[in-house]
Amino acid sequence: MGCGGKTRTQKHVCEIFNTKYPDQRISQSTVSRIESKFREFGNVTDIPKSGTKRILEDEQKLDILLDIQDNPQKPTRQVAADNDY
Repeated sequence: MGCGGKTRTQKHVCEIFNTKYPDQRISQSTVSRIESKFREFGNVTDIPKSGTKRILEDEQKLDILLDIQDNPQKPTRQVAADNDY
């Protein structure tokens, strides 16, 4: 990997990151995936996902919020099923 005229191994990049950010450690495979993404797309931003996005109407959102408020222990899958989502 190169930056500013320097070339570093993925392992070295991982070590540098983990030293600087010990609470947010990453693996060498994470560095590899990021590098591959950059080489393929020219950036590392998230790629739009395929498939249809679900859009809830305001009334559906309200129904879900009320359901959760009335039954805070109800599993999210059950909330979704009960509200046809």
